[in-house]
Amino acid sequence: MAGESAPGLFPDLSLPDQSPSTGLFCQVALNRPMRCQYTYAVPEHMAEGLAPGMRVAVPFAGRRSVGVVVGLTEGTDIPAKRIKSVSDVLDPGPLLAQELLDLTEWMAAYYACSWGEALAAVLPAALKREGGRRTTAMLVAEDGVGPEQLVQLEERHPKQYRLLRTLLEVDGMIERKDILRRLGLSDSPAKSLAKRGWVRVENVESAQDDLLGGDASDRTRPDTLTPEQDASVVALEGQLDRGTYATFLLKGVTGSGKTEVYLRAIEYALAQGKGAIVLVPEIALTPQTVGWFRARFGNVAVLHSRMTDVQRLSMWRRVHAGECRVVVGARSAVFAPVPDLGVIVVDEEHEPSFKQGNVPRYHGRDVAVMRARKAGAVCILGSATPSLESWVNAEAGRYSLLELSSRVHGGPMPKVQVVDMRAEIAEVKRSVIFSRALIRRLKEALARGEQGILFLNRRGYSPVLWCRACGETVTCNDCSSPMNLHKRHGRLVCHTCCGESLPPTDCPSCTAPGLRFLGAGSERVEALLEEQLPEARVRRMDSDTMLRREDYEETLAAFGQGEIDLLVGTQMIAKGLDFPRVTVVGIISADSALHLPDFRAAERTFQLVSQVAGRAGRADLEGHIVIQTVAPEHHAIVQASRHDFETFAALEMGHRKELAYPPFGRLIRMVFEDEDEERGKDRAQHCAEVLRAQVAGPGLQVLGPAPAPFSMVRGRHRVHLLMKVGEQFTGADRVRSLMLELAHETGKTRVQIDVDPVGML
Repeated sequence: MAGESAPGLFPDLSLPDQSPSTGLFCQVALNRPMRCQYTYAVPEHMAEGLAPGMRVAVPFAGRRSVGVVVGLTEGTDIPAKRIKSVSDVLDPGPLLAQELLDLTEWMAAYYACSWGEALAAVLPAALKREGGRRTTAMLVAEDGVGPEQLVQLEERHPKQYRLLRTLLEVDGMIERKDILRRLGLSDSPAKSLAKRGWVRVENVESAQDDLLGGDASDRTRPDTLTPEQDASVVALEGQLDRGTYATFLLKGVTGSGKTEVYLRAIEYALAQGKGAIVLVPEIALTPQTVGWFRARFGNVAVLHSRMTDVQRLSMWRRVHAGECRVVVGARSAVFAPVPDLGVIVVDEEHEPSFKQGNVPRYHGRDVAVMRARKAGAVCILGSATPSLESWVNAEAGRYSLLELSSRVHGGPMPKVQVVDMRAEIAEVKRSVIFSRALIRRLKEALARGEQGILFLNRRGYSPVLWCRACGETVTCNDCSSPMNLHKRHGRLVCHTCCGESLPPTDCPSCTAPGLRFLGAGSERVEALLEEQLPEARVRRMDSDTMLRREDYEETLAAFGQGEIDLLVGTQMIAKGLDFPRVTVVGIISADSALHLPDFRAAERTFQLVSQVAGRAGRADLEGHIVIQTVAPEHHAIVQASRHDFETFAALEMGHRKELAYPPFGRLIRMVFEDEDEERGKDRAQHCAEVLRAQVAGPGLQVLGPAPAPFSMVRGRHRVHLLMKVGEQFTGADRVRSLMLELAHETGKTRVQIDVDPVGML
């Protein structure tokens, strides 16, 4: 065995003074952080049929590992005594087509990771190991277990307490891996609860995931399109006829019929014998979206993170075999093995949730564009509020712009009322969560039998516990995040590490009594609505209430059937949902993210406000939007209230261009995490000095190091560096390579590299 490294990163391990080896050899990419492939000899009885894209079992570091063959050669310069042989070939044929191998090779170079790590993002979890599993480990609380057991755990075993409490809330089975990930727990609390006999682990056969998108929508194919829809469809069909790559930015106001354009383009591609992938930003959108596509095309595959490993593998194999030619899913569905790919749709392309948070830190939108390029397919990026990156690409002619400027039903955009909450509080002489205008609109809608949506992008009951004596807020012991009150459980919760504690009676900093809870989260909004509008049927939709895959569909189905009057939620309700009887949308705190230390804060605020506002008045009923803010004069709020994307984009791009921020430059971020604060700072300082000495120059700035906005997470101090790469700079590849070398230096400090980061916290 030997490593064949990327040039300039690692020394050449071959020994030229020894005889070269002969026979068939394969280059294998392993899911390891080393940016090199490993050469293995292929035994004669395994040589027939072996091809790139197949998995093999190989010896690596004293263990048997699974890798993907990415190349074959007759002979090698590496001496025979240093080469080990392939242990087993795991597939009868290639699992990954050359197109996906090329895509992942590009990802590895661009996103500064190994090829094996990029390939690991493509393969379902069950294919990353030998054998795979046919059952899924589920957790369920035993019968008779309840409050009495929780009391026994509460003080001495807080992690077991959190897990058991959540299982009791679920009131049924939930996938073990999923619930432990959501609670930030290891396997240990589950094992301890199982030993006590309070929790049962069951390995169950995983049925096909029929719940999400199992039923076809009753939405029918319209006989006619609007002139703008028709022009967009003609342009897309023309490109499909040419059979070559192109990316289209479909900018359409909310309710303008973008989905119908997607459907027609896919319909045309299917008639040509091609396949399609549709990406949506939230799992909450998957049921409704799949319903629409299943109504049109019948057999539609669904791929999303909430499926069990076995369900995902089953669906993946069906797509690979060509049984399902249309795939709908969240970010990772961009890698679906669709044969003869013709169309990739990225709906709500501006959404930050398309960015992967761990290695490989890819952006689903950008990978979709690159996959379409490599497959000779058409990529459609759809949004009412495009990202500035896509908007600039369209203005520069790199993307073709298609516009839908009016709603399908011909009605006007919803009326918007901006309420200055500073004036509201001054008039009523007390702090309020709901303005009088919002309550009035909700009462009127309820009287007419209509529905409303209230949006607040903050979960929990109250986000701040504040000491009036010293002015300090209560923060997590392991993170620099404030503790949020979750009143239902009577606990303070850290939304970064999921840690919990009981609310203190006295200030932890100065011991003064009389701590105050400030602000509101979605839990408090729900409670106050039930108080002020007791006749309304209220439901909350956030990550605290949507614990299982089924919860999303059940809640949305109930809302669609009129069983819920008011839906309260976080960003999962902000986009894509289409309910004709929603006439009032209230945005509780439009500026909650406006002053975060992130250059995209204004853009995110504009997009979120615009998207939430688009949920109202989507049919024949008139829509009303109430935007509550303490910054009514900010250009993001002003232009969102006017539904004026172009003016906002022009203003925002002026600021970005002046500072050389994207889309007028690129960013690469390095984050250093260490339990020892000084050691982390020293490592970051060393990297900054090396980068400045070796690659900094015209068009490249090295900013930092400086404490990250969240300066401590899970007990580890965080420092970051920022590379600001100008449009004229041509050495980005060298920057990434040098950063990788620095990241791989031995030491206890963890180093993360994020190319094109979407969040700076």
